[in-house]
Amino acid sequence: MSTRLSSPLQVDVGEAFGFVFRSRNWFGRLAVGALCVFFFWLVIPLFILLGYNVETARDVSSGGRELPPWTNIGQKLADGFFLAVVLFIWGLPGWILSGGGGVQCVGSSCTYTPSALAPLGGLYSLLLGLLTPAIWSQFVEGGFGAAFDFRAIFRRATLQPGMTVTVWLMAIVAGIIGALGVILLVIGVLFTLPYAFAVTANLYGQFSRLTRSAVPAAPLSDRPQAL
Repeated sequence: MSTRLSSPLQVDVGEAFGFVFRSRNWFGRLAVGALCVFFFWLVIPLFILLGYNVETARDVSSGGRELPPWTNIGQKLADGFFLAVVLFIWGLPGWILSGGGGVQCVGSSCTYTPSALAPLGGLYSLLLGLLTPAIWSQFVEGGFGAAFDFRAIFRRATLQPGMTVTVWLMAIVAGIIGALGVILLVIGVLFTLPYAFAVTANLYGQFSRLTRSAVPAAPLSDRPQAL
């Protein structure tokens, strides 16, 4: 306990935002991500890009410091699909609570009245944002089932609350950077979005490594397999 208080865990924000440009062939690897964004309407490229970021987080969690190569696309597709399902299930309660409002129109003027449960939906979404690094960590290390291990998720998220908040805020900053590509028209957003995803994946990978001590290691025969 005294060691934890005297030496608080913290992510390296500079590493997260700079590691892309120190990676071998970083422009080419971002360009492949840009292609996935360009063909987002096919859906499958988005799963592949999400799976690529799972691999990035997994590499960083294991001590890696650069973008991974674009190999084993089938595994990336599977990882991306199952993580998308995980995030959809976790987000569903917030959408349900926030929905159900009504729209009233008088002439050409319309007003939206949120449901009585909308504030709860907002609180849930805030909580989910803080838990997302732990959810990713569980998925990266243990696969689909581990992403619903509530006890492990809360233990990771509360190991160092300050670090959890930092990762959440920096992920928001990365998202803003990704959105800034709109200012540079389509070409800009094609590259700023993959970059923002990579930064977020690095943050989650660091979080996974730093909070591993919060989750007791299971025997090898009992560990869930990553998808």
